[in-house]
Amino acid sequence: MSNCLLDAVYGCLIGGAIGDALGAPVEGWYHHEIANKHGRLEALIPSYRGNTGKQYGLPKTEPSKPGAITDDTTMRHVMCLAIVERGGRITPTDYAEVLLKHLDPLRVWRSDRIVLEKLKLGMSPWDTGRNNMPNAAAAMAIAPVGVINAGDPRQAYQDGFLIASVTQDGTERDAAAAVATGVAAAFAPAASVESVIEAVLTNSSFHIRRAIEIALDLAEETGSVSAFRDAFYAHMLHWHSPQAPHKGPWNKTHFFSGSSLEVVPAALALLKLTQGDVNEGIIEGVAFGRDNDTIASIVGNIAGALRGASQLKADWIETCEHANEDFFVELEQNPKANFLSMAERLVTALKQEHVRAQQKLEVISNLLA
Repeated sequence: MSNCLLDAVYGCLIGGAIGDALGAPVEGWYHHEIANKHGRLEALIPSYRGNTGKQYGLPKTEPSKPGAITDDTTMRHVMCLAIVERGGRITPTDYAEVLLKHLDPLRVWRSDRIVLEKLKLGMSPWDTGRNNMPNAAAAMAIAPVGVINAGDPRQAYQDGFLIASVTQDGTERDAAAAVATGVAAAFAPAASVESVIEAVLTNSSFHIRRAIEIALDLAEETGSVSAFRDAFYAHMLHWHSPQAPHKGPWNKTHFFSGSSLEVVPAALALLKLTQGDVNEGIIEGVAFGRDNDTIASIVGNIAGALRGASQLKADWIETCEHANEDFFVELEQNPKANFLSMAERLVTALKQEHVRAQQKLEVISNLLA
C-alpha cells in the first residue's frame, strides 16, 4: 500500500469530516453573524447539529461532542461502505442496499429520509432522487466516487452523475458529479489547484460550469477571501429555498438555501483563493456562512486529497476521530473502525479496480490482435 496514496485518501475523508464538524455549530448563519459571535472560528466546538444525540428533526437537547459530524459525513461514509463492500465502483442499487441496511434516519435531514422511505417502499434507487427538494445532499456525499475513480475525472463525473440519482435530480446531480470530478483529479500525479479546477470545468454540464466560472471570476476580481465573500453575498446567493411559513415571517434579507448552485461554486472559489491549503480552506469555508458545513466539507474533501492528511491540523484529526467513535460502531459494528480504517479499505478497493482495469485491457488487446 502506498503511504502517499493512503495519506491522500485519508486526507479526503478526514478533511471533509473536519469541515463538516467545524461548520456544524454555525450552519445556516450568515458570515457577519459568525464573525460577531466567534471571530475566526478555528476550534472544534460543541454543536446541536452533530450526530451525538441524533437530533435532526428532534428538539434540541444536549450539544454534541466537539468534532461530531452531521448528515454530510454520515451520507458520505455510507457511500464509502457501499464502495468497500462492493470492492470498487458502485451503482445506485449498491448504494441503496447499504443505505437500507445501515442508515439511521435520525442521523440525516428530511430530504434523505424521504429517499429512505421511497427505498423501503420498493422504488427503484435509480429514480428515488426524482423531484426531491433541491439541496446539496448529493454533492456533500459524493467524494468517495472521486476516490474510487482516482486520477480519472471523466469517469468520476459519469459515476457521480449516476449515483447522485439516488438522492437528487436535475442540476443537483450535475453539481455532485462536478465535486466527484474534482476529488478524482486531486489524486492525479502532479495535481494542483489549477488542474483540479480545469478538470471540473472540462467535465461539467453547462449550467454548473457557468456558475463555477462566474464564482471563479469573482474570486479573481476581488483578490481576497473577505472581498469575494462580500461580493458573492451581493450577487450570487441562491434564494431557491424559502423559509417555511410555520417557522416565522419571511425575511427577504436573510434566507437560507442549501442548493448546490450556490455551494459548489463557492467551495471551488475558496479552494482557489486559499491555494489548496486544506486547513485555511476549511476555516474559510466555515467563515463563509449559510450552508457552510457543506462548503467546508467539500473544500476539505478536495484539498485533503490534494495535500494529504499529513497537512491537516493534528488536533483536529484526533478530536474528530474520537468524537465519532459511536458513529462507526453503529455503521460498521466494529469498535476499531474510524476514518483512517475506512481510508485503508478504500485503497484496497482501488487495488481491486486496478485488477479489473488490467483484465479489461487484456480483453481489448485480444480483440484488437
